[in-house]
Amino acid sequence: MALTIGEEQVGPVCLLVLAGRLDTDTSADLELATQDLLQAGHRRFVIDLAGVGYVSSAGLRVLLGLAKAVDGGGSLRLAALNAGVRQVFDVAGFTPLFRIHADRADALAREAAAAGPLEAKPTPASAPAEAAPAQPAEGHALAARAATLLGAQDGSGTKGKADPELVAAAARLLGAGRK
Repeated sequence: MALTIGEEQVGPVCLLVLAGRLDTDTSADLELATQDLLQAGHRRFVIDLAGVGYVSSAGLRVLLGLAKAVDGGGSLRLAALNAGVRQVFDVAGFTPLFRIHADRADALAREAAAAGPLEAKPTPASAPAEAAPAQPAEGHALAARAATLLGAQDGSGTKGKADPELVAAAARLLGAGRK
């Protein structure tokens, strides 16, 4: 089944409405669409997944790539994950990496409430209560959170014991082996 990608501008937010399967065969379509939008200067995204019946690791990789691309200079919110898609996020350990909302309206409302100038990164004191933790002194905030979730390091940034198979699977999922 193909993936359809609807695009709508809602104020400063680029709303993407997906329908179909987000899998190995279709994830490249979403990746190309988001790359084009990023190159056009879009930095705030809400992705409505109500019409998506399945997400594979390839789809998760594309969503994580978009989250990394806007980290520190934009935002990404996901909306309307059905139970099966939510389970994939939960099992993969990706749920904490995203701002997930019950529906598109809630995601757009929260983004509007959190909206501010994109030129300046908010200081921890002025950041919205729902915002991700402040970026660590070294490294990328999203990568640090992923490493913590995967057990590659604890919250203090020191290396901990990690299951080598899990780390290898995460590296593949995150595209470390891409050409």
